Amino acid sequence: MLRSLTLLSFLILATSSFSQLIKYPKASITLKIQQSKGTNGCGVAYNPSKGLYYATFAGNSEFPLEVFDKNGNPVFQTTVGNDIRGFWWNAKTKELEANCYGNGGLIAMKLNDQGYPSLGNTQVLEGKTLQPNDNTCGAFDGKKLLHYFDNNSLSMAIYSRKDGSYQKGVLFDIEGFLLEKCNATSLIYTGKKKMEIGLLNFRDKKIYLFNKKSGELTATVFLPQTAITHHAFRFAYCNNTVFLYDVNNREWKGYQIFE
Repeated sequence: MLRSLTLLSFLILATSSFSQLIKYPKASITLKIQQSKGTNGCGVAYNPSKGLYYATFAGNSEFPLEVFDKNGNPVFQTTVGNDIRGFWWNAKTKELEANCYGNGGLIAMKLNDQGYPSLGNTQVLEGKTLQPNDNTCGAFDGKKLLHYFDNNSLSMAIYSRKDGSYQKGVLFDIEGFLLEKCNATSLIYTGKKKMEIGLLNFRDKKIYLFNKKSGELTATVFLPQTAITHHAFRFAYCNNTVFLYDVNNREWKGYQIFE
């Protein structure tokens, strides 16, 4: 009996951890920005315990930070508080985090009991050496590493979340002319085995997925031709969903790529 229960538990766990790639996704959610400032949407994060999405902008500490419920309805608006680039949810600390422009380092955004970022920001790490370029947007693996697209060397640069130290670089195994079509500031971290890292081909409306260890191209997602893509910023990922920012309509459009 015990052996049967153990086997059943294993099968349930294996099934629940399996994710099926959606190669031809459709728009599944829209986050309509309520405030008027900001052009370069830089990140979307998801708080699973509260069922909330958070959307941010790069370029100015006074630009919007907005909160939406799980269906995309706006519920709270404030300002971002720092000139940020990458943006993510840290499940360990139960806080939002971001890497900042230039030597701004890493910051954390405190949340109130409702899950709203209304308690101010705190400095987590200081220094310019925490990222390869001033404008690169970090992606957190949920454990201990930050990942960046270094478009100068066409590689992924990996840094420690704990102390900001450089860990290693991983070359993307893809033709150079294809990489030149990729969004220059942003990559995504999906956490899906052998498809952990994603780059946006903004010209051809594709998302390339890579093995984080080898840099091997393992899958391609084909976005609708109506999808709004851009050469920098405006590309994010959370909750199995890729988000693309439409500057004209001031909205993040989400495309679920895993189920």
